[in-house]
Amino acid sequence: MKIIKGDLILTEDTTFTESIKVEGNIKGYYNLKVAGNINAWDINARNIDAWDINAGDIDARNIDAWDINAGDIDVGNINARDINAGNINARDIDAMDIICEKRIKAEKEYKTICRVFVQNKFSLERKEQMK
Repeated sequence: MKIIKGDLILTEDTTFTESIKVEGNIKGYYNLKVAGNINAWDINARNIDAWDINAGDIDARNIDAWDINAGDIDVGNINARDINAGNINARDIDAMDIICEKRIKAEKEYKTICRVFVQNKFSLERKEQMK
């Protein structure tokens, strides 16, 4: 894993061949591709392609990831297996599971496709199950 002290400022399309941990924010309106995971405070990039993304806030045009865990996501398109976020504002979402605290902002031309959509997760009764 590559550790970057402070902010990662993108000045061109950037590719990492390993996971990255940014001890600050990722900034720059360029494409970011990571062959692994991204861990950062906030991410602001044009397109993000990574295995797992863990960030406070994500602002991007497109996100393609296996898992996304973020406080807020503001993006044009999301293609992910699992999304766990406090707030999602996106035009198109295609995911296996979506868990969010606030309703996804949508208008008649927006779409959300998923197998499981859990809204207001903190108001749900917790259940335990033994196999």
